[in-house]
Amino acid sequence: MSPRETDSSTSQKGIGEVLSSSVTGLIAQSWKTFDEEGMPFVAKPRFGSYLTVDCAEVSIKVYAVLYNVITGPQDSVHKPFALGMTRERLKLEQPHIFSLLRTELHAVIIGFREAGVIHQYLPPYAPDVHDFVYETSESEIVELTDGFEYLRLLTTVSSVPADELLAAAVREAYRARNEDYDFLVSAGQALSNLLRTDYDLLMCVLQKIRPVAKRT
Repeated sequence: MSPRETDSSTSQKGIGEVLSSSVTGLIAQSWKTFDEEGMPFVAKPRFGSYLTVDCAEVSIKVYAVLYNVITGPQDSVHKPFALGMTRERLKLEQPHIFSLLRTELHAVIIGFREAGVIHQYLPPYAPDVHDFVYETSESEIVELTDGFEYLRLLTTVSSVPADELLAAAVREAYRARNEDYDFLVSAGQALSNLLRTDYDLLMCVLQKIRPVAKRT
């Protein structure tokens, strides 16, 4: 299946494939697609968004939360360097340089689906290299985040601030629920229990998940 094809089992377009994995996390590479002008486009999901990996060989789906997106050279030879040109000018004069980059998605695994049932703990198998990665649908996010046991797994990520990742994941689940305030209240209660020994961290997370007041 190519990046432009849709997996009939998910009704979603794949955005990339796994490069390396363990039962706790994965690194995937985003596929490139091209616009009408031949310029490459790479999917870059939101920080804290939910990803699905279709692990067809073991008949499970693995769920993960994105904690980093890294774009850089595809090899040690073709390294980018500053050119002092706007992006528009680069597209006109040196469009090839965008094809020399690759984008990696780093995600922490928070659960899996087996025989139609979602579990908020680590899967029995790691995703295989070259398994396809999808952005999780809103309806599946709602089902996946019905409960907050997965938040503890997010605290195992050490490469980004814990408060930022926890808050971003909660906000993404909140958006998938059409900004259901009751969900935020429940999430706040779960976070209070999870972070009860770290008051400062808890306050930082709660501040970041507060809904923004809408201007009238």
